Amino acid sequence: MATIRLHIAYDGTDFHGWQIQPQMRTVQGELISAIAKLHNCDTADVAFQGASRTDAGVHALGQVASLEMHPDRDVWDYVRGLNAMTGDDITVNHAEVAPDRFNARHDSRGKLYRYVIWNHRFDHPLTRRTHWNVREPLDIAPMREAAAQMLGEHDFSSFRASDCQAKTTVREINEIELIPFDENGIAIEVKGTAFLKNMVRIMVGTMVDVGRRVIDPDTVSRIIDSQDRSQAGTTAPARGLSLVEVFYPEHPWAEQPYIGMKTRY
Repeated sequence: MATIRLHIAYDGTDFHGWQIQPQMRTVQGELISAIAKLHNCDTADVAFQGASRTDAGVHALGQVASLEMHPDRDVWDYVRGLNAMTGDDITVNHAEVAPDRFNARHDSRGKLYRYVIWNHRFDHPLTRRTHWNVREPLDIAPMREAAAQMLGEHDFSSFRASDCQAKTTVREINEIELIPFDENGIAIEVKGTAFLKNMVRIMVGTMVDVGRRVIDPDTVSRIIDSQDRSQAGTTAPARGLSLVEVFYPEHPWAEQPYIGMKTRY
């Protein structure tokens, strides 16, 4: 068997997250079902690992997954088959044969997430599935002050969901960038080595509370040190968050990866 690496995009609105769950529609579950049909095997026999367990409603532009495939199969035909057997809200964009023993989750060295805000008193019909509509005016300058205090290695207990089961809450954030666009849009990009459950959404919610003057930007360091979730801001809605990229410095993508288009036959 050969290890194949897939690059996957999806609209997470109608999924109960990435990870397979009984009786629930998940991204991993839908892909495993398609893989099982291609392999003519039971879903329990499919070895398929995603890089990030995105939550319900979270999107992806660059999810990565690894799976085992018969070496005689053509990768392009395989990608076309997956795209033909999954819903229109999932597309496998790239695929390639990966290095031996490549694991999409364990070999990852970092991830980039993007959160998008529509800052306007009214909802926008074209952004309601992908943006958080914040109606109060946001002041970007103090939000950037708050973001600067989140950089580096910290215990992020104040920024995780109550049901987070991570063994350690220490994480390293490498970059946070706030990017205004289109007059009313704000993109917040967060790059780190790893993340706790809901961590980015709570970080964004805290920055938004700073931007609307609910939280003083100078208190963010104390919120981190408190290790108390109740001290941080609101949890931003899932719909504004997308997994943009997963980093594999030891296993970069080939210069000319396969590109799979969503087609129906």
